[in-house]
Amino acid sequence: MRLQKLNMDDKREITFIENLYEESFPKNERRPKERMLNVYKDEPKFQILLAWSENNPVGFFNYWDLGTFIFVEHFAVCSKHRNKGYGSKILNSIKSKVSKPIILEVELPIEEMAKRRIIFYEREGFTLWDKVNYNQPSYYNDGKSYPMKLMALGKLSENSDSQNIINLIHTIPYKH
Repeated sequence: MRLQKLNMDDKREITFIENLYEESFPKNERRPKERMLNVYKDEPKFQILLAWSENNPVGFFNYWDLGTFIFVEHFAVCSKHRNKGYGSKILNSIKSKVSKPIILEVELPIEEMAKRRIIFYEREGFTLWDKVNYNQPSYYNDGKSYPMKLMALGKLSENSDSQNIINLIHTIPYKH
């Protein structure tokens, strides 16, 4: 398995990303796909990595380098490749390349699938910031926000770092 930056000139890669993005995330958890690709072209802090197994794309990982930490905006494995260890392989590859703490959003642990995602990330070394109230801003100009939780990997404190992290996430990724 290998990770490589999305090639904007490769229609196969673009189509794979667009389809997996829409299949994996509800509308309120994703920006319009055209806007995501434009941000990727225009914003050096934002990266989209495609995960490959042999010559087939199996998933993608997009993130923001926010200076003191990495914010994972979206991470998905294609449905036909789930439960085969690709998610762990992708995260382990990212963790081996990144020396900064990593933050990501997860849905509230109410539904079974959300609970399973949290358990997956905990197995990968992330800690659920259960005491932090967090709302994901809308990707649309509708003023809505959505209650979620943050998870962290690395040397960050839920008590002392969370407000600064939330401010950076809300100011940079959600303003694009």
